[in-house]
Amino acid sequence: MPPERGSQNSKRSIYDQPRKAISGILFSGTIIGMLLISLAFSITVSVLVKVLEKPLEEISATEAYKYCSYLLYQFVYVVIVLVYMKIYKARLESFGWRKANWKYLLLAVPLAFGLLFSLNWVNAVFVKVLSLIGYQQAESNLPSVAGGGLVGVLIVVALLPALLEETILRGIVLEGIKDIGTVAACIFGGLLFSLFHQNPTQTVYQFICGAVFTLVAIRADSLLPSVLIHFLNNAVIVMDYKFDFLSKISVGGTVALYVLSGICLISSLVYLLFIDKRGNRKKENSVKPFLYPALAGIILCILMWILNFIGGFGG
Repeated sequence: MPPERGSQNSKRSIYDQPRKAISGILFSGTIIGMLLISLAFSITVSVLVKVLEKPLEEISATEAYKYCSYLLYQFVYVVIVLVYMKIYKARLESFGWRKANWKYLLLAVPLAFGLLFSLNWVNAVFVKVLSLIGYQQAESNLPSVAGGGLVGVLIVVALLPALLEETILRGIVLEGIKDIGTVAACIFGGLLFSLFHQNPTQTVYQFICGAVFTLVAIRADSLLPSVLIHFLNNAVIVMDYKFDFLSKISVGGTVALYVLSGICLISSLVYLLFIDKRGNRKKENSVKPFLYPALAGIILCILMWILNFIGGFGG
């Protein structure tokens, strides 16, 4: 695949920048695949309701249903990545699975800590505002975390999403759009990450996380640090679901937690933004060659976000 150079950018079609167009096609393909497999799963469950003569509530309460609901999308991600690698003879190294300098792996810990705790209020405030107009946040439907179930939940909720979502968004997609400039790539990465999850209550938080994950991936020239941050973020949420340790922290301890995590986040970002400028790129090409083929996926994400938002008023 020929390299993309930005000179006469405005007179070129999307086909003159194939790597970027492929990233857009892959994004749309992923979203379409997610919707199709969700539809297939819904039809299968409806058939089971009739065949087994059991209510939907009973089937959806089973561990098999809960695990399947989490693994469906991850199956799509794996297929998308494998198809991409097969068609374009791409190796893992070509889309981010490269060694990272140890300092970025160390930096992943305070960043994960800072994002999760110092920005926890973002979700809380957003949910509170939405509740004032009658919106009800959907309850999590995690599989059982009793006994060995904790390991299974960590795998499907923390490990696999971190590996696969980062491979697609900070790997294949980011490698295709780096030439729009570092600032634009981070903003766009945050937007795509937020849209990707279609979760009204976490829209702002996921935008910030996506932008930070993108910045770390650019600085490290590797997916490993962003995978680690993503995993730690989800894993702490699962562990709190299991042990409920955050609710047991005193008021003073909570204040200290917010302050310390805020310091970790701010200091880490100051370093990444103003001191370590590795991988910085100015705008070399337009985002349009990515945006046009990605538009189908983006529109579908927006529609699903709207439907999920409307669904929050149905309870």
